[in-house]
Amino acid sequence: MAVGLSGLQALAVRRDARSAVGYGPLIEDSQGILDLPRDFSYKIIGRAGEPMSDGLVLPGKPDGMAAFPGKGNEVIVVRNHEVNSNDSSANGAFGRGNKNLKKVSADRFYDSGKKSPCLGGTSTFVYDTRTKTVVRQFLSLAGTLRNCAGGPTPWNSWITCEETVVGAGGNLARDHGWCFDVPATDQPALADPIPLKAMGRFNHEAVAVDPDTGDVFQTEDRHEGLIYRFVPKVKGKLAKGGRLYALKIKGKPSLEKPSFYSICPRPP
Repeated sequence: MAVGLSGLQALAVRRDARSAVGYGPLIEDSQGILDLPRDFSYKIIGRAGEPMSDGLVLPGKPDGMAAFPGKGNEVIVVRNHEVNSNDSSANGAFGRGNKNLKKVSADRFYDSGKKSPCLGGTSTFVYDTRTKTVVRQFLSLAGTLRNCAGGPTPWNSWITCEETVVGAGGNLARDHGWCFDVPATDQPALADPIPLKAMGRFNHEAVAVDPDTGDVFQTEDRHEGLIYRFVPKVKGKLAKGGRLYALKIKGKPSLEKPSFYSICPRPP
């Protein structure tokens, strides 16, 4: 499940109007894919398993994503793939049996595994809004797990989040539960698989970046999950570390006067 932090205020404002007006009944789709109200339409822009521009195949289980301005009529979309450690290789970018695995060197994976790599990550596609076609698409982050949601940044990248805290062991060579910063590029390139460890290790869901301060707000997809704020040492340079806070409600159970308190020491 991908739940972003943006748009919630607009949703609340429109809620009453939407319930009063509505869009009309759903009309059955003759293709059996997606029923929509009258005058609505959809377009399939990618199917899992289809060839990509980098010689790999489009992974399955797409989830959170964000769009960024490209050149001319182009839009760049960075897209998560919530592939888990026990999923079939058919959900990955290397084809059934990972037959195309040698096309990516092991050092480009966050976790190349002890026998086989983790198949989660992100793909990027460039879409021409004039011709309504995909110009190119490619793998943009490799070797992660359960990339659920995330959020766009003011520095033109997508923070992708692992919604798992599974540790190293078995086939896994590294601990998981991190965020990764993926640049929104229009040319095939794999992002450096650097975990943003100062942002915390937990079941990450979505993030939102304050464009003025560079602080990153995070949600956690668990019933006991917290709301976090990460204050980076250097604005826009999350890998350089920072300080992590969690939301604390003063005067509970009245749930008034929210404030943040530190949950980790300041990194060296």
